[in-house]
Amino acid sequence: MYPRGSAGRDALAFWHFSLGLTVLCLVWVRIVARSVGDTPVIVPAMPKMQALAAKLVHLALYGLMIGLPLLGWLALSARGKPVPFYGLQLPALMEQNKENFSLFKTIHESLATAGYFLIGVHAAAALFHHYVKRDNTLKLMSPFR
Repeated sequence: MYPRGSAGRDALAFWHFSLGLTVLCLVWVRIVARSVGDTPVIVPAMPKMQALAAKLVHLALYGLMIGLPLLGWLALSARGKPVPFYGLQLPALMEQNKENFSLFKTIHESLATAGYFLIGVHAAAALFHHYVKRDNTLKLMSPFR
């Protein structure tokens, strides 16, 4: 781990912030594409409970892709730090406030940990569908289908 104030730590923080905000931008492109396009059909169809679970996990993942970057932006704003985005400095979303910084940072970190779990569940479910159920779920996720 890089010590505080080191060039390596600053570079990692810069990329963390910039990539997180990139996710925030790209998720909106994905939401628009998903809302105007047709959703491919899974063959054979999933049982209703699996379909409901899939929808809930997808909603949670979309919520995290929107919420985590916004919470990070709020945390940096509340800390009084600049919000870098590939060389640009984004405006603060709120005034500096130590209590809000601590709250937003804690929520951001807790949701990120939950996000790792959800990503694992999502990946395991895709592999389960591919290797156990032998349906086309994983193939539908491929950009080369």
